[in-house]
Amino acid sequence: MSNPLSVSRRTVLRGVGATLSLPLLDAMQPLTAASDATPAARPPLRLLFVFVPGGVNLDAWTPKTEGADYELSETLSPLEPVRENVLVLSGLNHRVGETGANGHPLGCAPWLSSAPLNERDTGGYCTDISVDQIAARRIGRETRLPSIELGCDRDTSQLHVSNIAWRGPGSPMGKEADPRAVFNRLLGDPRSDANQQSILDVVLEDANDLRRKLGRIDRFKLDEYLDSVRAIERRIEFAERHADQHRPPQVDLPAAIPDDYGTHVRLLSELLVLGLRTDATRVATFMYHNEPGRREPWTEIGVNDNHHGIAHLDPRTEDGKRKLDQLQRIDRFYIEVFSGMLQQLKGTPEGEGSLLDNCAIVYGSGLAWGRLHNRDNVPVLLAGGGGGTIAGGRHIHYRGRPLADLFLTLLERAEVEVDRVADSTGPLPQLTV
Repeated sequence: MSNPLSVSRRTVLRGVGATLSLPLLDAMQPLTAASDATPAARPPLRLLFVFVPGGVNLDAWTPKTEGADYELSETLSPLEPVRENVLVLSGLNHRVGETGANGHPLGCAPWLSSAPLNERDTGGYCTDISVDQIAARRIGRETRLPSIELGCDRDTSQLHVSNIAWRGPGSPMGKEADPRAVFNRLLGDPRSDANQQSILDVVLEDANDLRRKLGRIDRFKLDEYLDSVRAIERRIEFAERHADQHRPPQVDLPAAIPDDYGTHVRLLSELLVLGLRTDATRVATFMYHNEPGRREPWTEIGVNDNHHGIAHLDPRTEDGKRKLDQLQRIDRFYIEVFSGMLQQLKGTPEGEGSLLDNCAIVYGSGLAWGRLHNRDNVPVLLAGGGGGTIAGGRHIHYRGRPLADLFLTLLERAEVEVDRVADSTGPLPQLTV
C-alpha cells in the first residue's frame, strides 16, 4: 500500500501571519521500487555540542574500569536509562601546549575552535571557525536554520567566556537564551510575531486538513507532536506570567526567561529536541553556563556557594573536602539535565530506530579540574548512535589523544571533508565495535 499522501520535508502548517514546522513523517520519505512500504532515505545525522563550565570533580566523574562492563560513576549515574547510548571517553586532551592568557577562557573559547595551537585572535585566544560551523556550512544547507546556538546566560559582555561557536577569529555566532525566541526560530516563522499567543490556534485549520490526508501512523506522529508543541507553549506562557508577576522594581528582565535555572535549562533542552524532530536544524551548540560557572548559589541542590569559588578548592583542607562534595553535586545536576534530553530523543521514533540513534552529541568541558585550569584528560561524553556509526555502552580511555581527534571523527561521520581541526592527528578508533 502506498502512502496516502506524499509530503515535502519542507512542508509547514500555515495560518494568518504564522507558520509551524512539521516533524519527519513517513509520507516525507521516498519509497524504494522493490517495496513501496520501505523508506529509501535514511534519517539525517545531527551534531550537537553541549558545554559545561569550570571542569568537574574528576574523582567522582571517572568510572573505575574500562570497556563494556564498567560501572557508571556517582556523577554519571543519572545516565543509567540511556547507558547503552552513551560512550564515556577518558584520556582526551584539549589543546595541551597552548599558552598564555587566563585559564578559564582558554578552556571555553577554543573548545570547538579549528585554529591551530597558539594561533590567536586579537583578544588573545584561538577562535577561528568552530567545528559546529564547519559542519553547518555543509549539512546546514539542507535545513531552514544552518545551526542554532543556545545558552542559559544572558551576559555576553566577556567574549571569550560566553561563546563556543565562532564564524571566524574573534567573531562569535552569539547564542539565544529566551525560550520564546528559540520557539519562534525553531518551530515557527522567524519573521512572525514573537508575541503570538498560540501558533497552534493559528495553524489549526491547516493541521486538520493535513491530518485527514495522512496514514494512521503519521496521524499519530502529528498529534503527538502538536501536543508537545502545546505543552511547550504553555510552559513558556507560564514563565512569562511568572516573570512579570515577580519582576523586581526598576529591573529590566526579558519576560520569557524563567528565573529558575532548572526550569530554564530543561525548557531550552525540550525546544532543541522539538527543533531536531522537525529538521529545522541539524547542528546545535548549548552552553549550560558561561565559563567559569554560575555566579549565584545553587540553593536548589543545597549548595550555597558559586561554581567558580567551589571549583577553586584546596583538597587538603576540611573546607576543600566539603567543596569537593558540592562540586560533585553541581556536576551531577548537569548530567541529570543532559540525561533527560537524551531520554526524550530516545523516546522519539525515527526511521527504524529513534531520534537519538541519528544524533552524535558531545558533552563536556574545556577544563579537567577548575582549580588547576588543566586541559589534559578533560571530561567527555559521546551520546547517540551517529546514524549507525557509534556503538555506546562503553568507557574508552584514549591516553593522551587530542580532543580535536573526536571532532575530526564526527565531521568525517557527517561527510564533511576536512584535513584537520586544531591539533588533531587523525580519526579516533573504537567508536564502533
